[in-house]
Amino acid sequence: MAGAAGGRAERPAVAAPPPSIIPAPMPRVLLAFEPPDGGVAENVMQLALGLSDEGWDVELAGPQEAIVYPRVEAAGLRVHRLPFARGYGEPSRDVRSLRALVRLLRGGRFELVHCHSAKAGVLGRIAAAVARVPVVYSPHCFPFVGDFGAPRRIVATKIEQALAPLTDRILCVSHDEARIARETHLASKRLAVVHNGSAPCPADVEPDPALVALRGDGVVAASVAVLREQKRIDVLVDAAPEVLARVPEARIAIVGDGPLRDELVARAAERGLADEPRFAFLPFEAPAARHLRALDVYVLPSSWEALPIGVLEALACGTPQIATDVGGTSEAVVPETGLLVPPADPSALADALVELLRDPDRRAAMARASVARHEQGFGLRRMVAETAAVYRAAAASR
Repeated sequence: MAGAAGGRAERPAVAAPPPSIIPAPMPRVLLAFEPPDGGVAENVMQLALGLSDEGWDVELAGPQEAIVYPRVEAAGLRVHRLPFARGYGEPSRDVRSLRALVRLLRGGRFELVHCHSAKAGVLGRIAAAVARVPVVYSPHCFPFVGDFGAPRRIVATKIEQALAPLTDRILCVSHDEARIARETHLASKRLAVVHNGSAPCPADVEPDPALVALRGDGVVAASVAVLREQKRIDVLVDAAPEVLARVPEARIAIVGDGPLRDELVARAAERGLADEPRFAFLPFEAPAARHLRALDVYVLPSSWEALPIGVLEALACGTPQIATDVGGTSEAVVPETGLLVPPADPSALADALVELLRDPDRRAAMARASVARHEQGFGLRRMVAETAAVYRAAAASR
């Protein structure tokens, strides 16, 4: 035996214990946004809740209050409340917001910042340039698009052109928005298109009882939107008397809250709708599916859009849509799912409403097609995955 010949026997080798496996930390992204409600806030929330599955650690930087904070904080995400405000009438607040963003980004904890909407896009891109952090910008409708005077359009265009070189990727939510960016010479080689998405319509949500009561044995059409100038709910108010006259079983509702509510209520009174039992203003209560599941037709008469979340939620809930043919809306609403009408045209909107409210078979076919279209191209998982791919490309470009 070898042990006897050589003296002491050799001990068998013992394998060294494997080193402890410590997973690499996930890259961290800061989602900066300004609007406290509406489609932008909804988009930010959905990204925040979904990006961890794509390998990103998420924090938010937004206004003092936002409709999405309870849900994202319940999910354990950190929120940085900044003195964001709409418009540029309070420059001192904007300076404070800018300084706060720079401090956040200079802390070295973020691999990327994703700025949502024009105000956050201005402040966030400047802060990212100072802190040398890659930046993605989602305009959600460029600030020079809309019913504005020439001075605002010119100034907004110049600002966007000046900030484009500081932007690693401009993430457009529709092909129409990308077209506008190219035509305005906004870094066309850095453009990416990721269509907005929305969650499937929850089956366990009960339809809004107020809308169910309004319907009675009739049919109901409604807008579900923040009551701001962009959404042009006044066009629906102006169309309502004609629709109610031509379709006696019709009911029309305006579901939402916002700065124009009192003005719209007064306008409805001027149109003889104050005491009309078939017409109502109702408050919004999340989720939107609560209202959409109670409707026969969803209406969005906006003057301008990028790609409205509302029409995607209507698709998901199988609610036929009537919307204005603006921005990227036609990339979601097709003849199989709804009707497109020109903006600021109450007569055209009234004709479209009458057409669908009188045709239950067509509405049923549109409902089925809407759900299928949402499943095929406007789901959340696809949106989040494509956004994460844009993040990786933006970070790699540095």
